[in-house]
Amino acid sequence: MVTSTPLWTSRSPRLPWLDATRGLAILMIVFYHITIAIYGVPWFAHPRDDWPDLGARLAQIGLLPQESLMASLLANGFRYFGWLGYQGTGVFLALSGFGLTWALASRSRAAEIDRRAFYLRRLLRLFPLYWVGHLFFWGFNNLVGWRPFSALDPRFAMSLLGIRFLPEVFYFISPAWWFIVLIMQLYAVFPFLWRALQRMGLLRFWIGIALLTAASRGVGFFLLPVDREIWSRGLLFTSRLAEFALGMGIAWWAAGDVHRIDGLLRTPRARAGLFALYALGLSLSFTLPGAVVAPMLLTPAAAGFLMLLARDLLPRLRSLYQALSTLGIYSYGVMVFHQPILWAFIMWLWPFSMPLTLRLGAIGLVTAMIFIGSAALERGTNLLLRKRPLSWIFPQPGPYALPPDHVRYPVG
Repeated sequence: MVTSTPLWTSRSPRLPWLDATRGLAILMIVFYHITIAIYGVPWFAHPRDDWPDLGARLAQIGLLPQESLMASLLANGFRYFGWLGYQGTGVFLALSGFGLTWALASRSRAAEIDRRAFYLRRLLRLFPLYWVGHLFFWGFNNLVGWRPFSALDPRFAMSLLGIRFLPEVFYFISPAWWFIVLIMQLYAVFPFLWRALQRMGLLRFWIGIALLTAASRGVGFFLLPVDREIWSRGLLFTSRLAEFALGMGIAWWAAGDVHRIDGLLRTPRARAGLFALYALGLSLSFTLPGAVVAPMLLTPAAAGFLMLLARDLLPRLRSLYQALSTLGIYSYGVMVFHQPILWAFIMWLWPFSMPLTLRLGAIGLVTAMIFIGSAALERGTNLLLRKRPLSWIFPQPGPYALPPDHVRYPVG
């Protein structure tokens, strides 16, 4: 009989607030897409080839005049908070890296990856609903007359295959889908990043990834003949790798110890550090050299803020906490479906003369309906995949986390 303590656990410990954090992150992204449909894209969020001078970029954040103080507070507050919502994509990158690594490191830092099972699980997670989104918007866009397209358009076939890194396909159908293809790239390299983390250790891994990301963004901004905005968003995964690796590193550091994660950012000094990091990152994002490193500062700060909300504050508001957790569970569906519907509705709504509060109320109602519909479509797609004949075509793979060879299991 082997009496030694096993070095492998069958399940990773659950973090109940993680889904609520995802819910907050997707809210930020949806809020951002609503805001830019109304007020345009903020210069500081998107380094572009046609950036005006610094004075014009700073002037854009000036107050918009309104007919009353209340209207001014509402319009400008909405615009400022909405514009900052683009940082939700960085939070999602960090959460993705964290979730994949937590599932491994919480069992053992020496865990191996069954690559076949891993890639099959990622493909089943991403592509079926992504394909449903293509079919949905083929009907929706042509029905409402908003950016109609043909299923025979070569871009449609390329997008179905995930080939969206070409400039003419990058924003095709739904501009928000650039993020899905970025996640596909990061999933593809994750097993290799996991091996690098095992071999290098956390500090060297983080330093190496940060240097690679900064170099990639700098080369794209200043040397390559590519669109700076597309490059900064994640045309190639290396330009956003540090944010993904941030989550990986935190999960590795905690290695399944829930108390370590729950103890993060408990001190006033740590929370003050988040504000300082956020202010520095936001300031740097107004210049092209600063934009090289700004996401590596903004994402840890934004992720920290959302974590504090989801872990320490929202559980006191039970109904809101549950709603955000549910939204987080179906956040991928919301990412797939929300943007074209919202933009088509806002374009239809805006010419009507009505108070801003009524406009925003209508947009909020439609947004809630999109959340419900997206969750239903995601859940329905997942259920169909488990039924014949789809279950034969897309068989569910087993777990991808494998114990290292030296682990011994107790027997008796």
